[in-house]
Amino acid sequence: MAANNRIYYACQSVSLNGPSGLDATVENADFDVIQGLQSVGMNTNFNLEPVYQLGQLSLYDNYEEIPEVEITLNKVLDGYATLYSMTMGTGTLANCANHRCGVRLDIGADTKTNLTDSLVQVTCMPAYLSSVTYTFPTEGNFTEEVSIVSNDKVWSYGAAGDATAPNSGAMNNGLGLLRRGLWSTNSSLPTGVGGGLNGSLSGGLPLGSKIQNVTVSMNLGRESIFNLGQRTPYYRYVNFPVEITCEIEVIATSGDLVGVDGSSNTACNNPKALGDKTIVIRTCDGMVIDLGSKNKLTSVNYQGGDTGGGNATITYSYQTFNDWTYTAPTGQLYSEIVEDNDSFPLS
Repeated sequence: MAANNRIYYACQSVSLNGPSGLDATVENADFDVIQGLQSVGMNTNFNLEPVYQLGQLSLYDNYEEIPEVEITLNKVLDGYATLYSMTMGTGTLANCANHRCGVRLDIGADTKTNLTDSLVQVTCMPAYLSSVTYTFPTEGNFTEEVSIVSNDKVWSYGAAGDATAPNSGAMNNGLGLLRRGLWSTNSSLPTGVGGGLNGSLSGGLPLGSKIQNVTVSMNLGRESIFNLGQRTPYYRYVNFPVEITCEIEVIATSGDLVGVDGSSNTACNNPKALGDKTIVIRTCDGMVIDLGSKNKLTSVNYQGGDTGGGNATITYSYQTFNDWTYTAPTGQLYSEIVEDNDSFPLS
């Protein structure tokens, strides 16, 4: 096998299989290449545990616990299958919590213009989604970043035809990269009742706010359950309750309009400054992230507008737990989806 001088984006590719249940059979036995992948990272921690004994200063043994492997992937949203749908599927978080997947990294020759043959490949299976973050900026592409955890990591030599290259015509599907123009106006973001004025329950964006960036994150906190007679965990469960956060940055035009009443010290009086808010994010490729109606403001940050000439911005940070319902993209424009399916949610 000829060695590469380096590894760069054109000679590596990542594929996923899944989602599957808890049994040994993976429902999707084939690995599907990730379209639009921007980066991959893999970290292995061997979790050494030193053991000493009476009568000597030197180590008695440096015991190896099971290794922890973490894979991080980042892709652009482009109408193709997302990392979340390829690893967890669709539906509510409770529906998908037991699903797992497999990850394969193929490394090909650095002398070719596209990946067709794999020199070496590493496979991690079973693997579990650990966290996911979606970023929707006004400048640049919409992106998705995930971390996947596993206790298995197997290197092997590849062979001709082993590697799967991404679809070279990916941008010819009629949709392409998702940017600010492909954010559906049917998304539901939290607005303040009366702009948060006159003592109304607030914690929402001022009416007419100009959105600059939206970031949604979820950490599943996977923990292991072991079984006597088995070295590796038989299950890595989602540690409920799961915190879900959403940050929304807007251009400041009238202040954050979130009032706090700290003057009321009347006995048996517990004034509320915040109301529960609904957050539903829809992009024009049919992807929907529904965070339910129990989102509440945790902080609001007003900054900028200094003498350097920049604009003042306000960042609203929201929090909810366990409410996460995911609909995978269809690759169609939002208007086409509505025409094809009258039951597609609009509110």
